[in-house]
This record gives sequence, C-alpha cells and structure tokens, in this order.
Amino acid sequence: MNALNKYGLGFALSLTLCLTTINAFAAQQLDRIMAVVNDDIILQTDFNLRLSQIQQQLAQNNTQAPSLDVLTSQVLDQLIIENLQLQLAQAQGVHIADASLDQALERIAKSNQLSIAQLQQAVTNSGDTMAHFRDKIRQEMTINEVQTSSVNKRIRVSEHTVDRYLASTQGQALAETEYEIGHILVNLSATPDAQELATAQAKLDLIAAELAQGNDFSSLAVSHSDALNALEGGNLGWRKGSQLPSLFAQPISDMQTGDVSQPIRNSSGFHLIKLINKRGVSVQTIAQTKANHLLILPNEIRTATQSQDLINELHQRIINGADFYDLARTFSDDANSAPSGGDLGWVNYDQLPQRLQFELEKLALGELSAPIQSESGWHLLQAIERRTKDVGQANLRYQAKQTIRQSKFAGELENWLREIRNQAYIEIR
Repeated sequence: MNALNKYGLGFALSLTLCLTTINAFAAQQLDRIMAVVNDDIILQTDFNLRLSQIQQQLAQNNTQAPSLDVLTSQVLDQLIIENLQLQLAQAQGVHIADASLDQALERIAKSNQLSIAQLQQAVTNSGDTMAHFRDKIRQEMTINEVQTSSVNKRIRVSEHTVDRYLASTQGQALAETEYEIGHILVNLSATPDAQELATAQAKLDLIAAELAQGNDFSSLAVSHSDALNALEGGNLGWRKGSQLPSLFAQPISDMQTGDVSQPIRNSSGFHLIKLINKRGVSVQTIAQTKANHLLILPNEIRTATQSQDLINELHQRIINGADFYDLARTFSDDANSAPSGGDLGWVNYDQLPQRLQFELEKLALGELSAPIQSESGWHLLQAIERRTKDVGQANLRYQAKQTIRQSKFAGELENWLREIRNQAYIEIR
C-alpha cells in the first residue's frame, strides 16, 4: 500500500521518476540548524535542497507556488515529519534490503520506459549521483514501510463490516463473476410451421451428436450457427453476469466450465451456449495434494555423502514395508512435518519449491518418490490424496477486507502523523 501524502516522499521517487538538479547555491550555504527533532536535527542545506526541488517541480507542472513564507513552513513541516518517521523506522529495526531496492529501481525505470542504464544516465544528467539517488529511494521505501506497519495496526475490520460491504453496490460489483461464452443459434422465423421446427430440431440433433463425438464447439459454431459471429467460432467474449441477456443468465449460473446448455428458445430461434471459462474474485478453484515429506539435511555430524546414503536407505526401507510415519518422526529434519510423521497436509499447487512440486505432481496416489536432491538436502515425497478446493468466497472476503482497509488508511495515516508530531520534541530555530 502506497502511503505517500503531502508529508512525505513525493519528491524523491514514488514509482515515478522525478529527477531534479541539485541546487549549487544551496550547497554553498553555511550550514546551520533549522530545527531540532527529538535527538536529531534538520540542517539549512537539507532545507534549501528540498525547497529547490519543490520549486522546480511546481514550475514543471505549471502549478502556482504559494508565497515563500507559506512554502517555507510547508517544506520544513515535511522534513520534520519525514525525520520522525525515519527515527521510528530505526527504533523498529526497519531495513530495506538491497534486493528490494534493486527491484524498486527496476520498476521506476520500467514505468518511465527506461532501462537501468538509461535511468542511471538520467540521474547523472540531472546533476545527482546514483548513490544519492539510491539512498533517497531507500529512505522513501523505509518511510512507506513504517507507515504501513504502524497505521495498519490501528485499523480494525470486523466480519460484520465485511458482510455489510459485500451487500453494498461496491461489494456486489467486486463479487460479480465474468463469463466467457460460446454461442450457436439455429434460426427460426417469427411464425415457424411444423416443417421449419422439424428442420431446426434435426439440426440441433446433429450438433448434439457431433458434440458427443468430441467435436469442438467453436468449429461447430462456424459450420452450423446462424448467428452473426459464427465465423468467430460463436465466441461472445467475456461478459459480467449483469451484462448477460436474461435468456442466458439463469442457465449460465447453473453451469460448470465446459458445459453446453440444452437448447434455449426465444423469438429468434434455438440457442446453445457453452461456458468456456469464468473468472472473478469469487471464482478461484485450486488444486491440492495431501502429501507426506521426509527431509535429510547435512549437518555437523553428517556429511553430504552420508546424507545421500541415509535417504537411499530410508527410501528402500519404505519400499520394503517400513512405515513412512515412523521413519519421518525418527529421521526427518523437516521441523514442521516431522512431529506428525511427515504429514504436510493439503499442499496448494506451486506452494512447494518448483523441483519438489514437479516431482509431487508426477506421483500416483500412494506412490513414493525416488530421493530428490535440492539445494538444502534430500527429500522423499508421497502423494496421499488429491482434490480441487473452491477458495473463491474466502478470497472474496479477503479482497473486501483489503478494500475496506485501504479506504480507511489515508484518514488514519493523517491521524497517526499528527500524533507522532504532537508527541515529539520539536524546536524551530
């Protein structure tokens, strides 16, 4: 969640590039203390640099600047608030790793259609240095982190609040499912006679027979549909439930992906619809495998070779009838699953490291894997059961809760910033 506001960070970079030339005049000024903030200080040079950056940005945006007195007060207040947040970040041990900083720089470059090398050149051309630029981005990310963690603790979203949100217009829009639909139309005239109806029925029977033989619905639409989009395979594209013709709405709501409806008649003729796919926050089915896991790691008393020998021995013992549960409790180095005999519970697809997930998906139910080597050690996996689980409603409630939280964040951030300023010792000089 991006918590940038009038107090902070908008002039370093917040996923958009804002390069400014360092004010040479400001750098030459004799440093003096502008403000004391708890045990820290804000220097004249820091103030002059920030003032110059803001003035340049206002000019670039063709925005009328306030009077110098007002602008001076605003800039100093901004620096004080930033300083207080950085003090809190230090007290809380907030640290932005180099890898996270590098990713942020890549996003900044991409959002400005630049490569990293071009971004570095743009920073240099502005009169700044890349080292200073990285420091400013790291500071911005640090403040964002302390804002997010501190403010989120103050926001409570009850299940009742989620229920009310989901019942609202916004909540219903969030929950609405989208459907990708295929369509075949068999035309009828406004007043069909028995012969026309019989001909249409024969055509429907032919389509049904070809579907039963496994023929593709879109190919059948090209061959048999009288609809205007027949040559596009009858694909109606993605439609929200509220955007569906009333004729299709009820059948679609009862269909599973891949289903083809019974013929639906209206004044135009007979319609066949296929539910090609559906999507939305409330639609999410995940594949899960119930699995056992045994891990052997090298350690102070067991070399890598001895670890391999041990996993091979345990593998053979299980094949010979030894109980996986007993061996995992005795030998496994997986602290999470060993106490339960290696039981990993239900594992979502892609929850495990890629190599282990790949091997697990290949196993038949009840089958034991061969020893699998990873960067950490040696593994045995056993597939016990498989299922698909609908997590759509849980995901919908989570998304609703996050939306509510975000709507409250800005107001609560203002309150929090006001509080930390009121609680601080601040002396303007």
